[in-house]
Amino acid sequence: MDPATPADCGPARRLDEVFGRVAATSPTPGAQASLVRDGSLIWSSCYGLADVESVTPVVDSTVFCLASLGKTMVAALTLRLVGDGLFALDAPVASVVGSGVPGADVVTVRMLLTHTSGYPDIYGSPEVLALMPPQEGEVGSGSQYDPDRAFTWEMLGAGMREPVEPGARWEYSNAGYLLLGRVLTVALDGPGGLRRAWTALVEPMGGEIRLTPDRLTMDRAEVDLGSLARGYELRPDGSVVDAYAGLHPAGVPADLFGLPFTDGLFAGTAVGVAGFLDALFGRRALLDSPTVDLMSTVTAQAAAADAPHPDLNTYGMGTFQMSVDDAVWQGHRGRYGGFSAVGATRRADASTLAVLTNAMSDDPPVEHLWRELAATV
Repeated sequence: MDPATPADCGPARRLDEVFGRVAATSPTPGAQASLVRDGSLIWSSCYGLADVESVTPVVDSTVFCLASLGKTMVAALTLRLVGDGLFALDAPVASVVGSGVPGADVVTVRMLLTHTSGYPDIYGSPEVLALMPPQEGEVGSGSQYDPDRAFTWEMLGAGMREPVEPGARWEYSNAGYLLLGRVLTVALDGPGGLRRAWTALVEPMGGEIRLTPDRLTMDRAEVDLGSLARGYELRPDGSVVDAYAGLHPAGVPADLFGLPFTDGLFAGTAVGVAGFLDALFGRRALLDSPTVDLMSTVTAQAAAADAPHPDLNTYGMGTFQMSVDDAVWQGHRGRYGGFSAVGATRRADASTLAVLTNAMSDDPPVEHLWRELAATV
């Protein structure tokens, strides 16, 4: 338990029972879960193994890759900078990054935030596919991958293509969020400026949970390998395989999180994720209420989309809604590199629940864990 966890009580016991039962019947090696309300840690628990080979248990300080859950954090930071006047929500991004990026003269920050930019999948481009970890069945993938070579925007930007009908329709776009990161980095005079802007956003948020780098970070250098869980891919037979098996990274794999991957920028703990979402959606301590409402408002394009999951028809700016027993939760999910994550705030009472696992599949265990716990809260 985290030192801030309150004494055991009825609700906490029920959450412990549900978490232990559901986790034990799922194929995930390990998991973390935290519930935060009004700046206070209500409940937190851990399950299983962070590293199967070394039999290292998951503890409160174990760090997980958050994957696309980090889009909510990137979006919140972007909206803060828009409010500060650093750039405009509806101006073409060429005003920041110049005209060298395809579509920059037309695509706006709003389009990037809302997945309406029209950019094709960047990871399917030959230029980027070869640089990323090898994928089963993907011809040409991984031929140039080096887990210890730092990625740059230039490497990923080479895969950008002309957007298709910018603003016309919703389509989930990692390419758009990668470009959004480029906009932020250029506007803030480099990676150091981006990190300082993030610190300025979260430092004064109040509450008992401090978002120190061991709880939430965009910097791979701040993560001790001993605290980072290993990510695992689940096989149909229930077995697990290390997502980076055979690749032998000397440190944190270069593609797992951090710049320039602003489609999956962050890593952290369940306490850190829940603390951030509580401050953003629950207490509205990071952005003013009109901005949070804007961020959470479903776009017309998302509502009309033929989305792969019904939750995505509720997309706003870096966030969407999930329903459990008729209760609406505002948040995001993520999946990459053997990790899966879900974090969201219940609108009715501002309870925030985050669940992180080191297991990835088409039907990730984190979804079942999060929904069972959300129904119990």
